[in-house]
Amino acid sequence: MQLKKIDILEFKKVIYSDYKKIFPSIERKSYRTIKKLYNNNMSDIIGIIQDNKLVGFIIINTIEDNLYAILDYFAILPKYQGKGYGTEAIKLLKEMYKEYNGIYIEIEKIETAKTEEEMHIRKRRANFYENLGFIKMKFDLDLFFVIYSTYILPCKVDKFTDREAIDEIFKIYRATIGEKRTEKYCKLLEEEK
Repeated sequence: MQLKKIDILEFKKVIYSDYKKIFPSIERKSYRTIKKLYNNNMSDIIGIIQDNKLVGFIIINTIEDNLYAILDYFAILPKYQGKGYGTEAIKLLKEMYKEYNGIYIEIEKIETAKTEEEMHIRKRRANFYENLGFIKMKFDLDLFFVIYSTYILPCKVDKFTDREAIDEIFKIYRATIGEKRTEKYCKLLEEEK
């Protein structure tokens, strides 16, 4: 398996239709927004390639002079799921971003699931990331009115402080979605001890 950075035109031609099928409209960014972030060097689009076939994709956000990256979208195409490609892709992603302190993700908070099925899916998702070395942070995040648990996969450093990491993550939010939208739609929630 290999990870291959792809340009925005290839994204539109090869990945965008799968992106729209996999992610519900409420969770997706428009093509125009993805293109803008890509053209402003704030998003990398990465194809997950196995045996010369695209089996999935990653969109990761970074900004200059910031040592954290946000794993914005990660998907293995449905017909390739359950074959270990996701696990291998995250391991390769960690190597690809080894100069960063860590890779940040948000997972919809397990306890806020409305159905047993959704709770099961969220638990599986959290277990997947935790088994790959992601560390749950002490903060939850209210992001566009959805509560997320926050995680970091340490890359360059083994230790980080949650506060330092989340401050850097918010710098990426401000750059990618704007200062006003960050203030309005991104609220840090400290977990009860």
